[in-house]
Amino acid sequence: MKKAFLNVAAGAGGCFLVLSGYWWASAQYLQKQADNMPSGCQAHYTSRAVNGWPWRARLDTQNMRMVCTPLLAARSSAFQIIYAAARVTADTAFWRPFFIHVRLISPMVMETLHNGQEEDDAPVILHMEGDPIELDLPLSRKAAGHAAFQAPFLHVLFPAGASHMGDMVLQNVRGKAFWNMQATQEQSTASLFVKAQRWGITGWQTVLEHVQAAIAISGPTTSVRESIFPSNGAAAWPDVLVQRFTAHWRGLNLNMTGQVRGGELLRPTGDFWLSVANWQPFLESLRREGTLSAQEATGMAAMLARVTREQPGNLQMPLMLRNGTMQLGTLPVSALQPVFQAARHAAQEAGAQAGHAP
Repeated sequence: MKKAFLNVAAGAGGCFLVLSGYWWASAQYLQKQADNMPSGCQAHYTSRAVNGWPWRARLDTQNMRMVCTPLLAARSSAFQIIYAAARVTADTAFWRPFFIHVRLISPMVMETLHNGQEEDDAPVILHMEGDPIELDLPLSRKAAGHAAFQAPFLHVLFPAGASHMGDMVLQNVRGKAFWNMQATQEQSTASLFVKAQRWGITGWQTVLEHVQAAIAISGPTTSVRESIFPSNGAAAWPDVLVQRFTAHWRGLNLNMTGQVRGGELLRPTGDFWLSVANWQPFLESLRREGTLSAQEATGMAAMLARVTREQPGNLQMPLMLRNGTMQLGTLPVSALQPVFQAARHAAQEAGAQAGHAP
């Protein structure tokens, strides 16, 4: 009995030592990675601590602020990119030996700062609130790899003039980001696949459901970096290929492809094709709800039938992004905002009437 007890105690002590050794090595690794910032970047924080012993090593950083001055040909660019988060945690665990789990806890802010500009005047690119963003990053830094991310709820606030659609609310977001630092001209330096159960556009008072998007930034890393971080002037967009964007809205199946072709960060330029399937039932629902009169619905159906003669039921429209404004031909898409609002109000009234009918 005594021998068995000693064996159990020895085994428990051995496990304890192994766990403690793993925790210590992981804690050292996390701190080293946190100090090993990319070239041109510096991190600032109010406090940083390692905890989680003995099951996992967790690096907890409060009020983290990262300031990056991109380097091009051994010289600094004319501006800085600043990212700040209320709290960032990174942890490793023996049951997840090849990944680091990172949590970005809101509020989060991203902004740019040009040389000669006061920091208080730095324009905010976006501000995010909501649930933490969960990231699974590979343990080792490789030239090529991927990371998974997810967040149950996000509220994205844009500065005035940066988005004609207003703030956005995303629910059940998940996806993967890929990178290839040795990409050739025919390959992609980075790509992103993201899914969201709902995408609410507050300015338009509407919700897109089952949203999926796949985008890629093609070309070698050096070319992409030089297009994003010019030696002088504001940050610019690289060529971004929108391989797929799909969503559902009130029975309509929306599908968009296209390309962002540059432009300043808040004023991008690009060209896209929007495909709308199953539009006939949508027109009928607008007629029933009173958004369109019977004559208007008939006239619009006849016009769309002529436009879609080659592909019945599939409406294709060119969209142009000019200086940050999305246009349908020469008409800004923001001019369609009352149509979305009217359709939403009509649907709510129809639902309320149906509820009172019994």
